[in-house]
Amino acid sequence: MHKSVLILLANGKPFLVLRLAVIPVLLMLIVWMEVGHPGPAFRLFTFLFVFLIVADLAALLRGKARDGLIVLASLAFSLCILEGVAIVLEPKIMMTVTKGWSVNRPVIGFGPEHAGRFHAERRDPKTGAVIYLADYTIDANLLRQTVSSEKGPAIAFFGDSFTFGLGVNDANTLPQLFADLLGRKKRVLNLGFGGYGPQQVLREMETGLFDPLIGSRPQLFIFMTAPWHAERTACKPHWLRLGPHYAIEDGRLVFEGACYDGPSLWLREWLENTASYRYFIKPYRMRIGHDDIELYIRTVVSIVQLAKEKYGVATLIPYLRERDEYFRGTGFSDDSIIARLREGGAVVIDASLAKEKATGAVINIPGDGHPTPLANRLRASIIIDYIEHHMSGILFSGLQ
Repeated sequence: MHKSVLILLANGKPFLVLRLAVIPVLLMLIVWMEVGHPGPAFRLFTFLFVFLIVADLAALLRGKARDGLIVLASLAFSLCILEGVAIVLEPKIMMTVTKGWSVNRPVIGFGPEHAGRFHAERRDPKTGAVIYLADYTIDANLLRQTVSSEKGPAIAFFGDSFTFGLGVNDANTLPQLFADLLGRKKRVLNLGFGGYGPQQVLREMETGLFDPLIGSRPQLFIFMTAPWHAERTACKPHWLRLGPHYAIEDGRLVFEGACYDGPSLWLREWLENTASYRYFIKPYRMRIGHDDIELYIRTVVSIVQLAKEKYGVATLIPYLRERDEYFRGTGFSDDSIIARLREGGAVVIDASLAKEKATGAVINIPGDGHPTPLANRLRASIIIDYIEHHMSGILFSGLQ
């Protein structure tokens, strides 16, 4: 036994020895919590263990050191309360997807780990009722399966979870319904994935990630977008921490690597694992401003211009309008964004389905918000109708 411990025992202070011995135990528990993340509320236990250590030290010391530690203990206890309150108040999500559906990937930040079928479920956290049950088939190219012609120039859909088809089966994605309405006589690709933003689309084109699949002479690029993509080009959502990041420098759009790396990545991940941050602070950080929308517009325009310069193809943008309140303080509106995109060479159509929704059509999965099969079918029809009447030579060239 250590000499100092023997002295304390000889002086009749076994309780003091026990209190000192608790400190390294609590430190080990903190390390275990922060490394292993054993449960959704692990950060609350980290704060609690920190409080116990500081409170124990404050009880052992005297003078100004004790006063300072009492203040720190009070702060740690306050963090425990805030974290506990946030855990109770924060909206719960019950969603599961087969392991490997989304992992870290170079160039685009994240995506499917391997080909195969992935089962996804989302349930109401209060009642357990099913919100959606869906199977996602990922093909050999690590893309959502779209059954269409295997020959001919490609029509490529780019985008996020709306394009990918989160919450619906393979047969009901926007690209698949588009291919079906054309009798599967066109080669249709679904390059979308849940959580992607315009920066993924631009980086895919710049690096030629899918060039072997797209081919040298595609027929059309389609990129469904909405103003809330500005949050993604600004790297605000936590899932984009490893995604590509662009910035405007000297009037030019410049690739700057990943959204977060090094210490900033560690800090972002630490904050995202803290319920009090997510509930009390994050909503304010997610608000967009003028510069965020400007970056979003510049990114989409760069996609349109690169598509024309590199692939010789036009970009059709089904645009989803947002409520007016979303733009408060930004100096932008849906109309001004659409005007800028058209000035940049994009072909923009309104795919919001506002009239259909007003007449009672269910265009979003209740309790989730992603498009229903009906919404995807309606949008596919709108896209085909526009191409047929305004972009001749694309849909029916080469069809028999």
